[in-house]
Amino acid sequence: MTADRTIERLRRATAGPQGRLAFDVLLAAACLGLALVVNLGGSESVAANREDGALTVALTVLAVGSLALRRRWPLVTLLLTLAGVLGLVVIDGTVGAATLGPIVAAYTAAAHATTRTAHWAAAVVAVALVLTWFLDPVDLSSEGAVINAAAFGAVLLLGTGVRDRRERAVVDVRAATTQERLRITRELHDVLGHSMSVMVVQAGAAGRLLDTGDATRARAAVAEIEQTGRRSMTEMRHLLGILRDDEEETTSPRAPTPTLSDIEALVARVGEAGLPTILTVTGERGAVSPGVDLAAYRIVQEALTNCLKHSVATRAEVEVAYGTDSLTVVVTDDGSGSARGSSNGHGLAGMRERVAMYDGALSVGSGAAGGFRVRAVLPREVAT
Repeated sequence: MTADRTIERLRRATAGPQGRLAFDVLLAAACLGLALVVNLGGSESVAANREDGALTVALTVLAVGSLALRRRWPLVTLLLTLAGVLGLVVIDGTVGAATLGPIVAAYTAAAHATTRTAHWAAAVVAVALVLTWFLDPVDLSSEGAVINAAAFGAVLLLGTGVRDRRERAVVDVRAATTQERLRITRELHDVLGHSMSVMVVQAGAAGRLLDTGDATRARAAVAEIEQTGRRSMTEMRHLLGILRDDEEETTSPRAPTPTLSDIEALVARVGEAGLPTILTVTGERGAVSPGVDLAAYRIVQEALTNCLKHSVATRAEVEVAYGTDSLTVVVTDDGSGSARGSSNGHGLAGMRERVAMYDGALSVGSGAAGGFRVRAVLPREVAT
């Protein structure tokens, strides 16, 4: 656990631009220290090498110390590190561990820069390897040249793989974000469509009651309009708060996501809007996937909204059946079903999308005894 906490603290410390720069400076200092110790210690030197001095130290610093700028200017850093190493080759200085600089810089250009920069980096490395071969360094054997070429090839491939995975991850996150926003948009459509339909019916009822002089019932209808409006506004603020992903916190009220447990309250609101609705629940609720639970609720809500908007129904029925592996919801009314038989409506399209999302089945059309019927079958649990 201590190691995990240390890694997490390091990750947080290097997350921002300043943190990354500080990490790169520390990395450059560590690599430079190692290169100077190895080169000045003579372990990598041969008899034909030039004696170490200010020039060889300066070129080693250029070859390795430039790593401090590796993520700010990847290609420039690669050029500087290669220039330092080639300079050591030209003056017959000890190259030794100075190759750390170009190797790390090549990886950085391939992993953290754009695809175009990565291609340029590969070309620059290839040119540098060819130049090194023609310059014939005094302390580089044929085996060493092959090892260096393999090392550069390996880090370029590794960096390219890292960049590709990161780009794919970004694409996946953006796609997931887009899908979530589309889902929330559908939620908003359902919330507004249902609430506005209920409010329109209630407003009409209130007007008729006022015409007949029944002020008490008219006031009750107006109060219900207010309650419906408040509920829909609360849920809208909740959904819009999710869309504002640039804000870490929001003062918007956060109503819980509706589920089939809230069907009774939904049926009651529809009844108060002027469409008496009977609810029948069979089977044991048990465990239901949250996504399926929400989808089933929205299907019932949309079907009841259609009952209010598109028919002259006098009553409706909602059936919720919990099976062993499936969940079935059925909404029927005794109104005119032909007006809602088209497949082009947004409501029916939304139902089909929700059912298709969970590999369920949806049937819509005239009921056995007339009216209109919506039946959706969904799996209790989503396969992973």
